Amino acid sequence: MTKEKYFPSMHGKGQFHCPHCDVYAKQCWAHIKAGLIWGGSSIAHITNFSENLGKEWTISMCEHCGEKIIWLDENIIYPKKIIVSLPNEDLNQEIQDDYLEAANIFSDSPRASAALLRLALQKLCKQLGEEGENINKDIKNLVEKGLNPQIQKSLDILRITGNNAVHPGEINIEEDPEKVLKLFELLNFIAEKMITELKEIDSFYDDLPDNSKEAVKKRDQE
Repeated sequence: MTKEKYFPSMHGKGQFHCPHCDVYAKQCWAHIKAGLIWGGSSIAHITNFSENLGKEWTISMCEHCGEKIIWLDENIIYPKKIIVSLPNEDLNQEIQDDYLEAANIFSDSPRASAALLRLALQKLCKQLGEEGENINKDIKNLVEKGLNPQIQKSLDILRITGNNAVHPGEINIEEDPEKVLKLFELLNFIAEKMITELKEIDSFYDDLPDNSKEAVKKRDQE
């Protein structure tokens, strides 16, 4: 089955994946007016006002679920939602923190999100035993150690796209934010292959009988 292309919420677009229901649906738009307070509201006793807000305040409504999205300029004020998978739990905590921060700001700034993921990649290289100072050099060292070509490609995609966020080049992240969503997937993919799967193999091996492990050790020393 072909995976559905994801269209993130973007200001002024007629259709995108709704942050409420996750369905690709038509969006209806309007400007916002501050009106009288509803009776029974917790702020009904406070002096209120009514006016048309500035053009920078807009609201969109999903035709599928009927829920509203509130925007200030071109950024979503409500709802704030992480639209990517959670970080791999075998990543160091500071890498997970960078990942989640990148996820939280994605809707506001895909470029800033990609820059944070580049930082997370730099820290991941360090977790994998490299210096964590020069990502390109770290990847080269991993390749020399027999890195799987698919992992190498994933690392370089993250590196190059992240570099374009910090030093704009041929990739325009603001015009194609879906590329940033792929970076989250790649970071988890690298962690799964380079950390989680190896950890699981070690765990399986540790569960073998001691005499069997000794026999393997003896064989390898011959």
